[in-house]
Amino acid sequence: MLDRLQKFFSESIAPAEPEDDAHRLRVATCVLLLEAAQADDEFSEAERATIGVIVGERFQLGEGEAAALLAMAQEELEAAGDLYQFTRLIDDSFTRARKLAILELLWRVVYSDGVLEAHEDALMHRMGKMLGIRHEELMALKIRVKNED
Repeated sequence: MLDRLQKFFSESIAPAEPEDDAHRLRVATCVLLLEAAQADDEFSEAERATIGVIVGERFQLGEGEAAALLAMAQEELEAAGDLYQFTRLIDDSFTRARKLAILELLWRVVYSDGVLEAHEDALMHRMGKMLGIRHEELMALKIRVKNED
């Protein structure tokens, strides 16, 4: 009996492994990328391709691994009621520089189809606030990404 209790507590309450944390952060980042692409209710091929490249390069994954990660993130996105749990995880885990880098990636997705819709812009402002990024910083990223095209 005691062994079963110890096993239960060690498996249920043990701190998460660093790989688990890294995986959760990858999924959270992918959820935000997918949400940015789908904010205008149209997930274009350009957005899909941009996300595939970003995920592959950012996480050093092959095409199949990136597709599996994105499929998992899509399931998480559909099951979640909002983005809070994902932005909270990123906000709590990453430095300001990393959060800015993620927001820059999100702007790349938003602009990948050549059109900035009002829903996309509103989402980006909301995500910036949820990640504790100042409006000026968010706008600087937006302008930088827009001018790169």
